[in-house]
Amino acid sequence: MAHTLGERIRHARTRYGMSQAELGRRIGISGTAINQIESGKTADPGVSRIIAIAKVLGISTDALLLPQEEDHGLPSAVRKGSQEGDQGRV
Repeated sequence: MAHTLGERIRHARTRYGMSQAELGRRIGISGTAINQIESGKTADPGVSRIIAIAKVLGISTDALLLPQEEDHGLPSAVRKGSQEGDQGRV
């Protein structure tokens, strides 16, 4: 389970198959800034960035902000090993 905001962002981004540079480009910041958020060097990335990241990755802000079971809030197409008809099971 990812414990920090940065770890949850990295987890969701990699499950989505997106690079830091691409995520940054889509929300209007650099890939370096995404790296700093994911590594915890940016303590508070701001609400607008968190919302933008969640929107791009197709997940809820709760999935990023709140510690929870792995894969909760991730679309089934993003989950590793998900098969059609899983109905959200992991």
